[in-house]
Amino acid sequence: MAGAAASGAAVAGAPQNAKAYRETMETPIVARHQVIVAGGGPSGVIAAVAAARSGADTLLIERYSFLGGNGTAGLMTCYNGFRNQRAPETLQTVKGIPAEYIAELVRLGGVAERDNYERNFTHDVAKGDIPYTVPFDPEAAKMASLNLIRKEGVKLRLHSWVVGPMLDGARVTGVVVESKSGRQAIAADIVIDCTGDGDIAARAGAPFMSPATTGDRMPMSLMYRIGGVPAAEGAFGGIRIRDRVVRWGPGFGGDGLDVENLTRAEVETRVKLWEQIEQLRKKPGMESIALLDTPMSIGVRETRRIEGEYTLTEKEAIAGTRFPDVIAISSNPMPSYKGKRYFFQHEGFDIPYRALVPKKVEGLVLSGRCISCEQGPFQSARSMAPAMAVGHASGCAAAMAATTGVPPRKLSVKALQKLLVSQKAELRM
Repeated sequence: MAGAAASGAAVAGAPQNAKAYRETMETPIVARHQVIVAGGGPSGVIAAVAAARSGADTLLIERYSFLGGNGTAGLMTCYNGFRNQRAPETLQTVKGIPAEYIAELVRLGGVAERDNYERNFTHDVAKGDIPYTVPFDPEAAKMASLNLIRKEGVKLRLHSWVVGPMLDGARVTGVVVESKSGRQAIAADIVIDCTGDGDIAARAGAPFMSPATTGDRMPMSLMYRIGGVPAAEGAFGGIRIRDRVVRWGPGFGGDGLDVENLTRAEVETRVKLWEQIEQLRKKPGMESIALLDTPMSIGVRETRRIEGEYTLTEKEAIAGTRFPDVIAISSNPMPSYKGKRYFFQHEGFDIPYRALVPKKVEGLVLSGRCISCEQGPFQSARSMAPAMAVGHASGCAAAMAATTGVPPRKLSVKALQKLLVSQKAELRM
């Protein structure tokens, strides 16, 4: 490996029948920041903006060449969960910096013309009254993400895969990355785990829940975009911009952390999709259909949920239990609760700050879909709008910890809530 050679690695050869290969290397520390955000999906972008706005020198690291996560790389082009999908839905539960992001998307002309979601209420996203879902153009979303982080002075590092934490005992002190520049380390006062899979927390030693042990798992899906869709077809089962429609494609099960299973998923769903498109073109009036895009990778919904200082339960989510340390609200339905789409009978459940603080690990804040909750509330909170709200909270918390020297576990929740409210987050306080 180029990075190993550059850092003076001493690596011994291994016989063909060996069961392990031992590496010994020193990894150069190439930069230092107050806050590092690992992962540039919707939650990570908002977390980085929030951390920088709250006074921290912030670096955002992303493995792809652009931002947006599953919304752009995965072509999941609908931000769901800004409010309940059905009544009661008068409260927009996700505001603050996520709403600023949507305003930028509107400014860029990046909101889609139509989608196939149930709509029983009137809201005007162009005026800042955001509906349950915002369908969008993935290219506009990439640019809107860039515009937000550049405005706040967030440092950005693309083409970099975060492969593990830097550790001082149980405290995370930065991250190790792999890129074309080799293997490098970047130090930080606080790291935010926005990897989706909780990679940093798990590799730092935090305990976690996984579908392999709980028995539940949301499936993976391959999204795709087609062109040449006749106007008479309307939304055509997806998200439409002019004659282009993004649709949900073949699904796949199994472990989204197992590279062999992921390989099978990519191959089998892409083969199946190609066959489906060929069949679709044979239908009368569909001869103009063309497959334009498939995602960078299949969309993985569920892997690890890190165990935090508090684990939000399904019963609490359904009851709408209030928490004194609320830092975000999730109103998105649970899409496969006991085999059905479950709509909350309230306007959203509280997500407590304690669910963002991992057990056994210091210097780390959780964000996005890896926060501490049971599978039911996970189905709701992992959606992109509530994940943005959690990102807003995690960014503010990380900045507070980094600039005051107070560990995330000991932060004043009252002060964090005050900061979030000052940035127009919705906490129902």
